[in-house]
Amino acid sequence: MYDYRPADEYDAVIYLISGVTGINHHHEKDIIEQLSSNRNRIVVIHPRGTGYSDGERGDMPNFSLFITDYVEIITADTDYKERQHPIVLFGHSMSCAILLAIAERIEHVDGAVLINPPYVLKASKGMSPGFGDYIRYAWYYVFAKHKPVVNMAGDPDLIENEQDREEARARTNDPMLVKYVSLYVMMEAKKVMDNMLAYSKRAKYPLLLLYGMEDSIVDKKGCDQIYNAWNCADKQYHTIENGSHGKSTVKLGKEMMEEWFHWLMTQRQAAQRPRENIAINIKD
Repeated sequence: MYDYRPADEYDAVIYLISGVTGINHHHEKDIIEQLSSNRNRIVVIHPRGTGYSDGERGDMPNFSLFITDYVEIITADTDYKERQHPIVLFGHSMSCAILLAIAERIEHVDGAVLINPPYVLKASKGMSPGFGDYIRYAWYYVFAKHKPVVNMAGDPDLIENEQDREEARARTNDPMLVKYVSLYVMMEAKKVMDNMLAYSKRAKYPLLLLYGMEDSIVDKKGCDQIYNAWNCADKQYHTIENGSHGKSTVKLGKEMMEEWFHWLMTQRQAAQRPRENIAINIKD
């Protein structure tokens, strides 16, 4: 894990969750600094088989271990155990689904930020498999489902959004990220994504959901469904006019996230404030 602490005193702890491809915190420095805003501690976790962590690249014997790793790391963290700061989970794209699965298994979650959660997907140039890919994947699922063959990077040259295309090119040859995953991992991750609505119906913590209107992979309909199903009244949903599937939605939503974190801190301070004893005189 990577621990970014801007100062000795900080307001909140934000755990950055990644999908099955992992995360390179060096390349995400701009997002980490934005989320920190010199006020929040940011914890980036490298799941098994990704980044600096051990484990086979692109496959695992049981997908539940992937979720358990996050749960064990978060619940062992001093900040989580001492409860001196709000605990916030941050997810982008597939990691939103992983986040929701994690949140169901830990006791203390003060809020979640979901960026372009992929409950409903669009057909996307450069990212969606073709007919031949589906035939090949079906064969591997039957005869070699633990062999990493699914290209998670897609074909960056076919991605129409310029920013997303450049981000995809940078990820293609990043040794800290997993480019190919097995059909087993892909199908298990898809099950978690399909359960996002069920997770939302049981969520008891505040939500900030941002959707980029230029997202060519995630359909807004799925984000609407997640928001409407969310089982906590303290929820906000914003659409980002020029936001794409990648970092641009996070960057363009900076002020909205800062306002939400300020609100979260205000709510926590109000909850911790001791109630005053009020004497009431009742006259005949």
